[in-house]
Amino acid sequence: MSAAIIAQQEMHIRVLQQLAHSGLLEDCGRPICLPEKWSGTRTEATCTGKMTVEGQTFWLRVRLPWEFPLCLPIVSVEKTDSEAALPHFTNDDEVCFASDVGLLDRRRPDAILHESIERVRALLRDMLRGDRGGEFLREIQAYWFGISSGHRIDCTVTADNRPRFISALYRGTELQALADDADSYAHSLPDRRAGGLIAKKALYLPLSPGDGNPSFLPKELTTPEGLRKYVRRMPDGIQGALAGLLRRFDVSEHLVVLGLKRPQGERAVVGVHLKGLEHGHPLLQDRTGAQVEPIALMRRDPDYLLPRGGAEHGLRERRVLIAGCGSVGGHIALALARAGVGGLTLVDPDLFMPENTFRHVCGMRWPSTLKVTGLKKEIESRTPYVSVQPIAGWLEKLLQDEPGIVRGHDLVIAALGQPTLELHLNEWAWSNAEHPPALFTWLEPYGLGGHALLTHVRGKDARQRGCLECLYDRDLGNRAAFADPRGTYTQDVLGCGSRFMPFADLDAQRTAELATRLALRALRQEAHEAPLLSWKGDARQFRQKGFTVTPRYEQEPDKLEATWLDYRRDDCLICAPGPTS
Repeated sequence: MSAAIIAQQEMHIRVLQQLAHSGLLEDCGRPICLPEKWSGTRTEATCTGKMTVEGQTFWLRVRLPWEFPLCLPIVSVEKTDSEAALPHFTNDDEVCFASDVGLLDRRRPDAILHESIERVRALLRDMLRGDRGGEFLREIQAYWFGISSGHRIDCTVTADNRPRFISALYRGTELQALADDADSYAHSLPDRRAGGLIAKKALYLPLSPGDGNPSFLPKELTTPEGLRKYVRRMPDGIQGALAGLLRRFDVSEHLVVLGLKRPQGERAVVGVHLKGLEHGHPLLQDRTGAQVEPIALMRRDPDYLLPRGGAEHGLRERRVLIAGCGSVGGHIALALARAGVGGLTLVDPDLFMPENTFRHVCGMRWPSTLKVTGLKKEIESRTPYVSVQPIAGWLEKLLQDEPGIVRGHDLVIAALGQPTLELHLNEWAWSNAEHPPALFTWLEPYGLGGHALLTHVRGKDARQRGCLECLYDRDLGNRAAFADPRGTYTQDVLGCGSRFMPFADLDAQRTAELATRLALRALRQEAHEAPLLSWKGDARQFRQKGFTVTPRYEQEPDKLEATWLDYRRDDCLICAPGPTS
């Protein structure tokens, strides 16, 4: 045995001995080292002791995993004289006391152990005093995984407040998913296809077992009597609707998704398989001989997935058109999908080429494919519940031939890198008060910076002044620029037709983030002005090439990432008072 292993064991034994002398546990046994379950060489130190809380005695086992003090100790209840069923225990009777523990001072292992034991005491005290039924409901899905057999079944059922028919989807004889319908399930899959699945009728049933019931236990829902008990607590109107649904079942078994109201108000979902229904339905009748088999569900519904990832459910009905699906536009599209935007329209005529590899969100996954097609596949393979419409063409042609498509969006984003086309879109947006807001975003060369401008924004009474046209001086170019507009910054490596703007993927990502955050403000209707946002990068590489920065770059703070509103011109031909109201 190596010296490092011996030293680790000795430290663990010493820490447990200190616990025995601290008085936190009574009657502590002698610490010993046992082999870890999954390791042939590593050990864990353990000892037992008892703790009295609210007059109830708990015999605890304390284990120090090999990684301790880089991790927390494990505390489990070996026995207790308490008759109360307590929440926040795993199936191995381990105490879940550490859900909000962050920083551990690894230099003080004794302090980590003492704090952990105090947390166990506080948790046991709160559980003995508090609303145990509510706590069981708070953790119901974790408990359900423990009492269910078999693998988890996909579930995309919307957990609302009304009983209704849903679909049990089978592949052959194997249950694949429980869903509102096959189409909604397909929308949760990377390829958006649920072909070959057979749909059978199932039931969604909302229950509120915790309302005024501190004695609720999860295992009650694994018996016909327990289910029936909480069904009979439902309002009369909902019970009547449920009875009507059940009369339409003509099979001896069926699947039910239970939407269980948690203390916070939202619903958890668990599954049960009701069998042996030949002699009456257990949700309505006593002594039917029916059986209840718990089923673990893998939630994939939007109400669950979106907030878990920081996305916003309220954006699912929003539609955004993105013109230009290059480096910046690609990052924006994926970011908006991940933020929860439910509908994206992508407009771009170009194909993916090898030179796009190192600065596009798609990398080299879709060679010689239309950018709008490849980006659609990329977004849908990564993000459920977003519809992507690809339009392989030019924005100006779309505005001319089918302006209603553009007008039908909540926001239009231009990441074209072509000022002439962007000024044309800006003029179109301002030509009608009912046109959606427009967001323009562009990069500076060599990491010098990036910009995002939101325009045609509705204030309290009218669209707020400030637009892309305001930025352009016909002699000096874009007044927001950091690079001198008189310079030529594009490069080529193959001659005519191969010119490109030099910038890195990090520059594209930073500009896309700036633009996306501004887009989300517009979609939430939190933007009541026409702001221009800019980020300012390091000019050393730019200057090494012999180029000159603008006075704006020189005047702004070195760490610029701010809003500029002074760009607006009273003599603007597009947004000055008069064009729209």
